[in-house]
Amino acid sequence: MTMKNVALIYPNKFKGGISCLAMHILHHHLNKYRDIRCDMYFLENYSQIKNRDAIIITLQYENDYFNVVKIVEKLKNKNPEAIFIGGGPCSMSNPLPLSDFFDVFVIGEIESTDIMYRLINREVDVEGTYFPEYHGKSKENFKSIKRVYPKKLGIEDYPINQFTHPSGAYGKAYLLEIGRGCPRRCKFCMARSIYYPPRFRSLEDLTYLVDEGLKHTDADKVALIAPSVGDYKYIVDLCKYIKERYNIQISPSSLRVDTVSEELLEVLDIKTLTIAPEAGSERLRDYIGKDISNEDIERALEVAKEKGIDGIKLYFMVGLPTEEKEDIEEIISLSKDVKKKFRKVSISINPFIPKPCTEFEREPFNMESKATIKYIEKSLKRHGVRVSYENFNSMVIQCVLSRGDASLGNLIKEYNKPNQLLKYLKKKGLLSKYLGALE
Repeated sequence: MTMKNVALIYPNKFKGGISCLAMHILHHHLNKYRDIRCDMYFLENYSQIKNRDAIIITLQYENDYFNVVKIVEKLKNKNPEAIFIGGGPCSMSNPLPLSDFFDVFVIGEIESTDIMYRLINREVDVEGTYFPEYHGKSKENFKSIKRVYPKKLGIEDYPINQFTHPSGAYGKAYLLEIGRGCPRRCKFCMARSIYYPPRFRSLEDLTYLVDEGLKHTDADKVALIAPSVGDYKYIVDLCKYIKERYNIQISPSSLRVDTVSEELLEVLDIKTLTIAPEAGSERLRDYIGKDISNEDIERALEVAKEKGIDGIKLYFMVGLPTEEKEDIEEIISLSKDVKKKFRKVSISINPFIPKPCTEFEREPFNMESKATIKYIEKSLKRHGVRVSYENFNSMVIQCVLSRGDASLGNLIKEYNKPNQLLKYLKKKGLLSKYLGALE
C-alpha cells in the first residue's frame, strides 16, 4: 500500500478557513482512507507544502482567485507530481477563469462518493468532474458536466472531531450543518440553485452529531449552518435539546425574518438579531422573490424587543433589477424606524451581483450602486445608524470573476489585485463585456 500525501488548502486566512465546514468535511473524508494522509493549510502556511501527490483547494469566494493563482504558481515547482483539484461553490457555478491552473474541478458534493479518492489516484473517467484540458474551456463544455450530490445528507461523512480556535469567524464553535440548499425562491441567490434540491438532516441525526461532536471537539458554542436556519421544521426542538443538555451558546448563520418566533429567540439567547430584507420596499422584495412583508419585519422586531435584544443588523442590496428612487428611500426610512426602537442598529449594503446559475444571471451590474451606497450612508449617519459595505471595486471584480471565461486566467496572474485588474479592464474597454446584460 503506497501512502498518498495530500494538502488541503483554504486560499485565505486561517480565521475564515477554520470556520469553513467544507475544510472539515474534506479533511475527515480523506483521512478515513488508510492510504491517504491529508493535512490542512491556509494562506499563512501553505508555502511549506512540498512533494505532495495531490493539492486540493476549496473555492468559496471569487475574490480569493488572486490568492489561488499565487498559491498554485508557487506550489507547482515544489510539487511536480501533484494533481491540482478545485472544488466548492465557485467550482460548481463557473470555474472557467481558473481553468488554466487546475487539472480538474469537482462539480458537486463529495459525501457518500469515492470521487476524491479516485482523482487522487489519477483516474480520469470520474462522474461529476470537469477536466478543462480534456473537456474544453468553453461555457458549453463546462455546462455539459452533470453535478453529483447526495440525495440525503447522512452522518457517515460528517466531521465529528473538528479543529477550533478562538480567532475563528464563529469563535470556538462546533459547526453543525442542519441543511443544505434553500426552500425559498430568491432570484439572486446562487446557493438555492447549486445546492438544489434543499435537504435537511433528521432531528435524530442532528442530536447524535451534537452529542458526538461536543465530546470530541473543543468548543464553547454550536454554530448552526444552513442558508436558512429558521426554515428547519425542528429548529426549536434542536435548540432546546442543545441548551438543556449542554447549556452552551447557539449561534445561527442567518435567520429569515418570517421564521423569527418568541420560542426561537428564547432558546437562541442572541444579543443582536441579524435579518436580511435585501430591498427596502415590499414591491421590490416581491419582484426578487424575497417574499417577506413589512408586517413580517415589524413582527420580528417586536419579538426581538420583547426578548430584550438591543441590537439589530440589516442586510440590503442596491442596484437590483427594476430598482427605483423610492426603493432606496424605503431602505432609509425602514432603517430609521428600526433605530427608533433599538439602541444599536447597523446596516450592511452591497451592490447586487448577477451570479451564474441564478434567475438574474443575465441582468447587468449597476455601476451607479456606489453613489447609492454613499447616499444611504450619508442619510443615516445623523440618525446614528452604522452603515458598512465592501470595497466597491472588489465587488465589481467579483462580478467579473463570477461571469468570466477562461481568458481571465492570464489577467488574474498578471494583475494580481482587484484594483489592478479593474484598471486594466477599464483601459481596454472590456468592463461592459462582463458587467453588461448578457444575451
